[in-house]
Amino acid sequence: MPRSAALQRRLRELATLNQILEVLNKQADLNQALQAALEELVELLGLSTGWVFVTQVDPGDARQGQLTLSSCTGLPPALAADERRSLREKSCDCHWLFRHGELDRGVNIVTCSRLESAQGDKGGLEVHASVPLLTRDGPVGILNLAAPGREPFDAETLEFLTAVGRTLGLAFRRARLQEQQVREREALAALEERARLAREMHDSVAQLLFAAELSLNVARESSQQREAALERSAELVSSALSELRGLVELLRPADLSQGLAPALSRLADRVDGVVRVHLDAQPLELPEGVAETLYRIAQEGVHNALRHAHPKNLWIRLDRHRGQARLRLEDDGRGLPQQVTRGMGLLSLEQRTQALGGSLRVSNRARGGVLLEARIPLRAAPAGAREVE
Repeated sequence: MPRSAALQRRLRELATLNQILEVLNKQADLNQALQAALEELVELLGLSTGWVFVTQVDPGDARQGQLTLSSCTGLPPALAADERRSLREKSCDCHWLFRHGELDRGVNIVTCSRLESAQGDKGGLEVHASVPLLTRDGPVGILNLAAPGREPFDAETLEFLTAVGRTLGLAFRRARLQEQQVREREALAALEERARLAREMHDSVAQLLFAAELSLNVARESSQQREAALERSAELVSSALSELRGLVELLRPADLSQGLAPALSRLADRVDGVVRVHLDAQPLELPEGVAETLYRIAQEGVHNALRHAHPKNLWIRLDRHRGQARLRLEDDGRGLPQQVTRGMGLLSLEQRTQALGGSLRVSNRARGGVLLEARIPLRAAPAGAREVE
């Protein structure tokens, strides 16, 4: 190949690689990123078909893991049939090479067992390139690319595709590390939450029951103070039960299977006998992490209001406001003291909200009581969602 032609080819490859990097950086979700990068690569190289397998275990043990279909584009009817069954359920030569540690660079699969066994229209596919998704710990997946005909990919194209495989492998590695960090933060938050509830159990319920026990001892030993002591004991036990109900409510797992609005409705029903609850919740379609965080904020807000503010009314509102999911809790209770110290519950929820790019604030209402407001940005408006300005 003439030097000028080789230079032009390298420039095109670099431009292609740069475009793939831009696509990967725009997507936070790994599967969406791989799908977008695959579509971009197939179009830029003038190919017709591509599919990607990824392993479901840690990169260090990738060769022992189960390879599953992650993304695909341009599949002919024979491969797309029955929900891509031929790609999902059967093994092939590229899987064998992957598991035996022999797929360390892009190679041509001249005789593909999947294509041979597929029934129906194969779109003229006979040969495909298999490229490992490489990390420093080893391969984590396989990129397969094909075009109609029997012409294999040349050595320079396979070398370029190997570089693409390393880029996709780095994206895979980054996504897995981010998932691990999220799991670690959630585990730490759960431990902190348990420790906080244990402290509250000791500081509130246990102390109230201890005081009730002392009052009952007074009633048993003194006939003159018996009536007052028994009345005082009943008040203390009632307060302990109220505290315990609040702690149980915080420990109750969130049932978000039907959405956040129904979950908030159930929360309101459970405390409606203690305080009058006014609920206005839009049926928003929210990511799981956003819905769970907002529900936990609602639980914490209700618990704090019942425990500290003793309100007559509680207002809970969920809506979409300027591209954000917004949760507002208001009460007509005592309001915040001049010196406010946030408990571990709200601090933990504030950190979770900030991790989602949102904010959480607590303030006194002009009409008395407290306002708790959480806002978490949403990427796109669900169909039929109503914006509130």
